[in-house]
Amino acid sequence: MKTKAGRNTRRYKEIRKAIFIPGLAAFSQFYMFQPLLPSLSESFLVSPAISSLVVSSSMIGIALGLFMFAFYADILHRKKLMLIALFLSSLITILSAVSWNFNVLVVFGFIKGFLLSGVIAVAIVYISEEVEVRDVGIIIGIYLAGNVLGGMWGRVVAGLISSWYDWRIATLFIGGIGVILSIFFMRLLPQSLNFNLQKVQTFQKLMYMKSFLKNPLFLGVFILMILMMGTFVSIYNYLSFRLEMPPFSLPHYVISLLFLIYITGVGGTITIGALTHRIHSFRMLKILLVLFLIGTLGLLVEELWLLVLGLSLLTFSLLGIQTVVNKIISQYAVEGKSTANCLYLICQYMGAGGIGSSTGYIVSKWGWSNFIFTLIGFILFSLLLFIICARRYTNTYKLTKEIS
Repeated sequence: MKTKAGRNTRRYKEIRKAIFIPGLAAFSQFYMFQPLLPSLSESFLVSPAISSLVVSSSMIGIALGLFMFAFYADILHRKKLMLIALFLSSLITILSAVSWNFNVLVVFGFIKGFLLSGVIAVAIVYISEEVEVRDVGIIIGIYLAGNVLGGMWGRVVAGLISSWYDWRIATLFIGGIGVILSIFFMRLLPQSLNFNLQKVQTFQKLMYMKSFLKNPLFLGVFILMILMMGTFVSIYNYLSFRLEMPPFSLPHYVISLLFLIYITGVGGTITIGALTHRIHSFRMLKILLVLFLIGTLGLLVEELWLLVLGLSLLTFSLLGIQTVVNKIISQYAVEGKSTANCLYLICQYMGAGGIGSSTGYIVSKWGWSNFIFTLIGFILFSLLLFIICARRYTNTYKLTKEIS
C-alpha cells in the first residue's frame, strides 16, 4: 500500500478541494424536485401524493443501487465510479426536463437515484483509503457538508427558478451545473493509490447482513432510520402545499427561501458530533428524538415564525440523529462495518421513499393536522423501540461479558 495523504501534502489539499463536489452535485439533483412538487402536480394534473413519486423513485433507486454496490463496490475503481455516476445522473436530470408525461419523469428519477448510489457507496471508502487516519474526520466532514449544502442549494435554486420561469428550466439548470461539476471533479480529484481489487464475497456479506438484522441494537437503529427519514422527507415533500394554502398563502419564491433552514442541519452535524464525545450515544439519540418530536409539533401551529422554528429544530435534530447513528454503527459493528453502513443507508432511503410518498394520501384525504399526528406516532414509536432495543442489547452484552 502506498503512503496515504497527510495534512501538509499536496495530494491531501487536492482531495480536500475536490471531495466537496460529489456531495454538492449529487444531492442538489437528488432533492431539487421537493419544492417543485406543487408545480409538477399542476403541470401533470396529479395529486400531491402522486407528485411525490418523483422524489421517492430516486430514493428507492438509491436504496436498490446501494444494495448492489454492497457486493460489487470493491471490484470498481473509486474515482471512475463516482465520476461516471455524477456525469450520467446529470444527463438524466437534463433529460427529465423534456419528460412528456409524469410516468417518464418518475422513471428518470429512479434511474438518477440508482446512478447516484455509486457516489454514496464509495465516497467515504475513497477517503478512508487515501487519507491518513488522523485527518480522515476532517475530509469526511467536508464531504458531508457538501451533501447538506447540495441538498439545500438544489431545493432553493430550483424553487426560485421555477417560480420565475418554469420547473423545466429549473431542471435544465441543475442538470447543467451537475455536468460542469462533474468535469471539475474529474480534473481535481486525485486517482486512487490504495485501491485494491477484491473478489466478490457474496456469502460473507449475506452472513454479515443476517447477523446485524438479528442484533437488537442494529435492528432498532435500522427501523428507527426508516421511520425518521420517512417522517423528515414527508414533511419537506408536502410543506410547500401547506404554505401555499391559507392562513399562510405564501408566494412560491418565499417558500423556496424557507429551504435555507436546511443549513441548520450543518450545525446539527457539527454540534452533535462534538457532544457525542461527552454524552453517551444512546442517551444523545433519545434527546434528539425528543427534540425532533417537539419540532414536529411546531408544524401544527398557524403562526409562521413558530412553524419556521419547529422546522429548524427538527432539521437540526434529524442531521444530529444521522451523526449519532453513524457513530453507533462505527463503534458497535466489530466486523463488517461497510455492510452495516450499507444496511443503514438502504433503510434510510427506503423509508424516505416509501413513507415519503404514502403519507401524501393522508395529507390529501385527512388534512395537515392528521398528517402531523401520524408522523408524531412514528416518532413516539421510534423512541420507544430504541429504548427497548438499546436496553436489550446492553443486558445481552453484560450477560455475555459475565459468562466469558
